[in-house]
Amino acid sequence: MKRAFFFVLVAASAVLPAGERPRLLAFGSSDSCAWCRLLERRVFASAAWRDWADGHVAFTRVDLPRGDGVLAPDVRACNNALADRWGVEGVPTFVALAPDGEAELGRVKVPDSARGLGRDVTPEAFIAAVEEVLAGGASVSVAQERDPPVSVAQKRDPPGGGLSAWREYRFIPVVALLGLAAFLLVDKSKLPLALRGLKKVLGSAAPSSPSAAPPVPVWKRLLAFALILIAFFLAVL
Repeated sequence: MKRAFFFVLVAASAVLPAGERPRLLAFGSSDSCAWCRLLERRVFASAAWRDWADGHVAFTRVDLPRGDGVLAPDVRACNNALADRWGVEGVPTFVALAPDGEAELGRVKVPDSARGLGRDVTPEAFIAAVEEVLAGGASVSVAQERDPPVSVAQKRDPPGGGLSAWREYRFIPVVALLGLAAFLLVDKSKLPLALRGLKKVLGSAAPSSPSAAPPVPVWKRLLAFALILIAFFLAVL
């Protein structure tokens, strides 16, 4: 899915002849762009977008990956040159060009909540933003929802609802919840007996049989089960 966003040239068809269609360059990052993956899933994989793009624009995706080895060196150099030429400073950015590829008509940047280009973006909202640029030649401004714009040099994830940071650090609350659940389920009354038994084993003496301990209360079991469920849902988000 990460690589699916890039390197697809949408073939043009009937509404405008190939030589008359404006070009739309989609700058993104295949290995570090949550918004690119969201747009691929919600917009570019849809029949509505494909039907519109086929007759209105020559759509080209330009990958600006963060890691090494994702692209061949010559392809990476070409893509970086395109980003430098058009002054692309954040991803995803969509640059609309005249049919000759020389003049910029405008650009669309995501997210832009004012134009419906947020996490619930639809193909229709994205098409409307592109049509506005193509019709008026005015740039669609960025309305970043949380973090400052992502630079091409840094190639960090865009806000994406904090998905990148959450996925990196979510192990902390998950481990804490599982540890608390284990603490509730452990019969702590047996710990001293276990320690004494260990000492006797190490001293080559047979440990005494531990006395029966009361079972873990039902409320502790239920609370531990709830904590485990919460940890599971946090881990898969």
